[in-house]
Amino acid sequence: MTKMHSLSVSKTFIGKTMLKAIPLTLALAFAQAAYADKTQFVTQAPSVAQQNAFERYGISDELLKLGLSSLSHGDQMVEHVQRQFDVGGEVTESEVFLVQSTDHKGNIDLRIKYDESKLDSKEDVIGNIEKITKIEYRLKNYLESFDKSSVIVNELSPEVVEISFNYSKYGLPQDIAYFRFMRVKLTVINGQATQMEITNSKPYDYEGYRVEQYSQKVNFTTLANGKTVIESKKIEATGNKGQRAVNYSSTIKPVAFYDNELGTLVIDQELLSTVSDPRIREEKVDLDRLFPLMGDLVRQQGIDVPMPFGFSVAYRNQDMNVGFDSFDIMGLNLDEFFDPSSSIGTVNAESYTLRADINILPFWNVYGLLGKVNVDAVVDAQYTGKMKDVFEDKLGVIGGKLACSAVAGAGVDLCSPGEVSVPLHLDYDVVGIGTTLSVGYKEFFASVNATYSATRLEGQDNWGDGILTIQPMVGYQFLDSRAQVFVGAEYQGLKATMSGNLGYIDALGRDFTYDVGVELEEWAYLVGFNKQIGKNYNITALYNKGETRSSFTINFGYRF
Repeated sequence: MTKMHSLSVSKTFIGKTMLKAIPLTLALAFAQAAYADKTQFVTQAPSVAQQNAFERYGISDELLKLGLSSLSHGDQMVEHVQRQFDVGGEVTESEVFLVQSTDHKGNIDLRIKYDESKLDSKEDVIGNIEKITKIEYRLKNYLESFDKSSVIVNELSPEVVEISFNYSKYGLPQDIAYFRFMRVKLTVINGQATQMEITNSKPYDYEGYRVEQYSQKVNFTTLANGKTVIESKKIEATGNKGQRAVNYSSTIKPVAFYDNELGTLVIDQELLSTVSDPRIREEKVDLDRLFPLMGDLVRQQGIDVPMPFGFSVAYRNQDMNVGFDSFDIMGLNLDEFFDPSSSIGTVNAESYTLRADINILPFWNVYGLLGKVNVDAVVDAQYTGKMKDVFEDKLGVIGGKLACSAVAGAGVDLCSPGEVSVPLHLDYDVVGIGTTLSVGYKEFFASVNATYSATRLEGQDNWGDGILTIQPMVGYQFLDSRAQVFVGAEYQGLKATMSGNLGYIDALGRDFTYDVGVELEEWAYLVGFNKQIGKNYNITALYNKGETRSSFTINFGYRF
């Protein structure tokens, strides 16, 4: 008979079955594909002196908003839009009308009306204009869409004043964040705004195009009641798409609108007759979105609100060292035979998860996730060799030695201390729900993310006990690059005692139950970054490090 220092698990059924139970419950900890939630909102506080610069020259917030959205004109309005688009010498031209009406409850009905013969078939004109008008609609209620700290007043003469400013880095939504590169010059003559010119300070990307130069000139006129309205708007942009040069121009002109004091004002009767022709086709633009609730209220304070819906996929790889303090298998305490203090489990778990989320409120996100967890583990249990004492108690000293020799001859040395090495590979399903709360000020933000999840061994019906994971973090965002870095901690609420039932075992004639005491550190440090790619995509990377575990996570998401 051969005496072995290390006992093979394949030769010891009870050792294999006992230790297989350990990774089952530990896998609950690995199901948490950690997400650094990007749902934060930021604001800024203007000074009184900066605010008075506009008040001193009679410039209202409503006038400043006209640079972003002509929908601020009034509740009832008709506009005429002419567009020309040149991409690598391929020119498309189109002409449409925008008709806006608002009911007594404030609900807006916006329609695009057009003569089909004046739309270029090579371009989705209606779809592109619908995108633009949706953005303008969202911007029309921004009261803090400009950066008051950037205001510069240049008095050219007693009659002529130029006021320059930038749009806010903080108050602009993700999908129109390119406005942070814009510089505005407003000309005021004898107390009346006459022109607003918006130009870019640096190139930027928009819808797959690289915009090198952008210019928007808005000419104003003053009505008899003193109200300032848009007389015309001209937009010109040049850039490229890949290797092809791009030139874009559009002219927007009011056709008619309604003023509460002056009534209906017709600016161009011929165009009004054209848009009133019953042969004109129309498309309705769906403007209102239910989520996030209170989104408009938050936007009016100049606060960025993320897009409400999102999907993301994540990969997480976690290594963990697990200590033990008791082994109780099927009601039998085995601490006499396996020393918990000298036993350790080395576990690697890979998880793949899909997450869907929604922003219920601007600062509150909820989500659900599902996925797979693959566990590879090696459990090194220290065998005490106490079976020698059992044999001697039952058979006497000589009989005990003979029994030890007999089992050793069969290839299993039960009478000598040794290490039971148990390699395991287990696959699990995982489901979970979670929520994130976020808050921020200027470039700084803080958030708390909580997830509750459970796993199920493939091929079984029963789900294991749930586990709570909490991630508090603080961070800093680089506004121009739409990137965030953050630090924090991660809590994994593993129980000190793991118990469960592996189901009926034919060889035992009963269910296999277990109750294993473990020693784990619940907290770990967390660092990471998030980068927005375009207006819809983002990528997040996390790294965790604690006394008993380390992990990294990659998450790729899409918001809409």
